[in-house]
Amino acid sequence: MRLGPLSDGVATATDEALRLVPRIWEHDHTVWGDDPTEISDRLGWLEAPERATSLLPGLRRTADAVLADGVTDVLLVGMGGSSLYPEVLGTVFGPHPDAPRLRVLDSTDPAAVLAVEEALPWTSTLLVPASKSGTTIEMLCHLDRFYGRLQDAHGASAGRYVTPITDPGSDLDVRAEGLGGFRTVIHGQPDVGGRFSALTPFGLWPAALLGLDLEAHLAPAAAELESARSTDPEVNAAAALGAVMAVAAQQGRDKLTILLPEEVASFGLWIEQLVAESIGKHGVGLLPIVEETPGSATFGPDRLVVSLGDHPQAAALAADGIPVVTLPWRGASELAREVVRWEFATAVAGALLGINPFDQPNVASAKAATNAVLAEGRDLPAPTASGELLAEVRPGDYLAILAFVTPQGDDERRIRAAADRLRADHEVPVTVGIGPRYLHSTGQLHKGGPDNGVFLVVVGDDPRDAPIPGRDLSFSRLKRAQAAGDLQALQDAGRRAALVRLDDLTG
Repeated sequence: MRLGPLSDGVATATDEALRLVPRIWEHDHTVWGDDPTEISDRLGWLEAPERATSLLPGLRRTADAVLADGVTDVLLVGMGGSSLYPEVLGTVFGPHPDAPRLRVLDSTDPAAVLAVEEALPWTSTLLVPASKSGTTIEMLCHLDRFYGRLQDAHGASAGRYVTPITDPGSDLDVRAEGLGGFRTVIHGQPDVGGRFSALTPFGLWPAALLGLDLEAHLAPAAAELESARSTDPEVNAAAALGAVMAVAAQQGRDKLTILLPEEVASFGLWIEQLVAESIGKHGVGLLPIVEETPGSATFGPDRLVVSLGDHPQAAALAADGIPVVTLPWRGASELAREVVRWEFATAVAGALLGINPFDQPNVASAKAATNAVLAEGRDLPAPTASGELLAEVRPGDYLAILAFVTPQGDDERRIRAAADRLRADHEVPVTVGIGPRYLHSTGQLHKGGPDNGVFLVVVGDDPRDAPIPGRDLSFSRLKRAQAAGDLQALQDAGRRAALVRLDDLTG
């Protein structure tokens, strides 16, 4: 670690963090708060790899049976903690030979929905709806739409090609029982929150379908958890990282740039959700930045850099007084070790900041606003000229482009080019959140974290729409309501936010 101006504060915070370690392992909720609500029942991630041992044979048998049925493709539909780690697994590892291909859909953009629907062979596709609560509106709408495709392909046996992942007794679990005929329901761990669930069945079932060696995948995680029991700072690297994160937030270095090896670039999305949603609340937080490099951005007194493995420009940043933490990187086979490191570090940072890292009080505001928009039949407000909002950007701020567009489509490419230009023009961090994914990730930080964000909401056109069977709703209407709802929630929270036209932003 080359911590520069953070050094003294981190030394003190590390001592405090290590004193907390035994209490964390005792599941002492008072580490984070006097009220045990959403703490005592959220600490199961500490034993997730150990508890998974008894589940692995069953997951492998079910995956083998799926393969024996001729399944060539898997479509996982979910949001946030239910979808991000499966997406990382799919992009980092891909399927082993003879294993199905995995697609993850976490968009309500109708073009994205239709593209997936039209690309998949429904006679050999397994649908995996994933949601802890079973009430996530995006997942339910995807299930409504795609179950119809399975019925077209398989008739009364369509349920054999559905394996939900959800908590026991959830709305989705109950619905699965009601529909009947599902191959199986994969139950998650009720005492693990969504964003901490990567090494529970929410991540392990997709890993099994991809043909990963599950024991080998979990072994580095178990080793890191053992290290996280230590009160030696040279051994407990996760607690030490948490201390750095907390001191950075306390000292105004609330922009956390994460530099990753190209082979695990998608892991940044998972870290982004974990950190932003866990400690972005009560006016405190860290903004994870995964899209910038030292060559494409201005690094100033509001920055902390964490590099996974050596980065060629890390030394230059440290020489300029930017605190830099370099974590050892042993390759993609050790990915689950990094899951544990970041989970434990985030939990420690929350404790040192006096924050409960396991709740998400501001996420509900956007959901409520979306429901109100739908119930009242409202649409998007009139757009504002982007220059009006950009004129309010100050040193220490960040810009967030919140884009409800087709993921990886032309509009997203235009927006990312605009982000590069804005980053250079304003010399502040610029992030791009694709809606509605970001609502289940950085959306908590946007409304609950420090008031130093400027938010440009962009909504792409929908030349084609996709109705949602059984609902007086289409995906275009849902997407626009989610954009309008989050804009309303941001403005209600006193944030600088406006709807802007895509052409205005991108030129």
